[in-house]
Amino acid sequence: MAVARQEQSNVMLYTVITFVGLFIIAAILAVVFYIKSEDWRDQFLTSQQQLEELASPREVQNINTLVGQKESKSSRVGQLTGYIDNLYKINTGRDLQESSAEVKFSELESKYQDILSSLPKDFEPQASRPSSRGPGIFRIVDIYNNKTKQKDELISQLNAQVDKLGSDLETIQKGAAEREQSLRTQIRSIQEDANSVQQSYNQLRDLMDKKTTEQVQALMQQRDQAIEEKNKSRQESLDLMNKLSLTQNRLQDTVSKLEVLKPRPKEDIAAYKPDGRVIAVDTASNIVFINIGIDDKVYPGLTFSVYDRNAPIPTDGKGKAEIEVYNTDKNTSLARINKSNRRSPIAEDDVIVNLIWDSTATNRFVVAGEFDFNDDGYIDPDGAAKIKQLIENWGGKVEQAVTVDTDFVILGAQPVLRKKPTLDEIESDPMATEKYEASLKESEKYLEIRSQAKDLFVPVFGLKRFLNFIGYESLAVPAKARY
Repeated sequence: MAVARQEQSNVMLYTVITFVGLFIIAAILAVVFYIKSEDWRDQFLTSQQQLEELASPREVQNINTLVGQKESKSSRVGQLTGYIDNLYKINTGRDLQESSAEVKFSELESKYQDILSSLPKDFEPQASRPSSRGPGIFRIVDIYNNKTKQKDELISQLNAQVDKLGSDLETIQKGAAEREQSLRTQIRSIQEDANSVQQSYNQLRDLMDKKTTEQVQALMQQRDQAIEEKNKSRQESLDLMNKLSLTQNRLQDTVSKLEVLKPRPKEDIAAYKPDGRVIAVDTASNIVFINIGIDDKVYPGLTFSVYDRNAPIPTDGKGKAEIEVYNTDKNTSLARINKSNRRSPIAEDDVIVNLIWDSTATNRFVVAGEFDFNDDGYIDPDGAAKIKQLIENWGGKVEQAVTVDTDFVILGAQPVLRKKPTLDEIESDPMATEKYEASLKESEKYLEIRSQAKDLFVPVFGLKRFLNFIGYESLAVPAKARY
């Protein structure tokens, strides 16, 4: 029993010793672990501080976005350092040097500032440090490229202008050379003429110096002979003038005797020749039928004056009525009555006349002067043109001068001759002299035509008589002016 207790006590003792040993070992291990954990904690805090110095937690979290895809054989810092080294090499164009990123950045910043300071003042707004507010290296390069391109274009334009100026200068020089040659030729010719004149002058002077009494007598003899011939010619002229005067007197007497024996025919007899007759009258419809038509070259619009069949045509050409053709047939025509006299109505066999129109010939006219075509008391600027247009429309021919072939002359009022302008009037109106000369020319032409018509016995008609003889007075003069 005692042995069993002794063994039990030993077991308990061993157990206690073992437990105490294990406790001591655990305590030692705990102390060691605590010491190690403090070291690890210090190392972790140091590493954490170093990591925060390298990058903030947000930057660490977004490291892939900030740095990019991680390279397999490089750390993030090494990757960033490589990027910085590449940027340094790209900007400086030099091989890498063993230096910190700060030194490299400072060197790049210094070069950037040098570039900014070398830029023109009006190039770009400068910044003290490279930032988003500065122009930037690439922006500077782009601007320089654009400016270089503009300068190249400007240089190209300037070169083209220089080439053109060179060509113009060459042309001018060539022209100047030709002009110089021409002037030299003229100077040479003038010099030769001057020498010739000088030679002639010397000869004349020598001749004057060599005058003798014989030369003076010869000149006196020539003078007396010239005076004698002049007197003889004057006497012959007087004799011829006397004979001419006598001949003109005899001719005038002969013409007077001939006119007594046989009167001179009327100049305007052709104006009284009838062109046709009225064959029927429709008073209700205000129309007449005439005996001429298409075969006689009658056409719509042609007008005629109507004269009494039993009376001669009046000298003023004023008829009893005026008609206008509006429909034509082979040998007859229909005409409306534009003007008539109630006291003397149109009757069958009445005569119709148009001074311009002729079925067998072309009458020739000359028109001169100023005309009041519509009888309103004022000269029409285009009055003469209207008369010429009527003549040409109705088969006549307008000529500029009176000849033996002219049939009729239509004369208006004599053109008003302007007063010769004074110096003050010429200064205020530079065209005053030309206007005066034009009016003088028109007046002289009018007088010349009138004189030629008289000398060649060409019948002359005034405007009113002319309109009466063509049956156009009612169309030319408005109704208010006629009544």
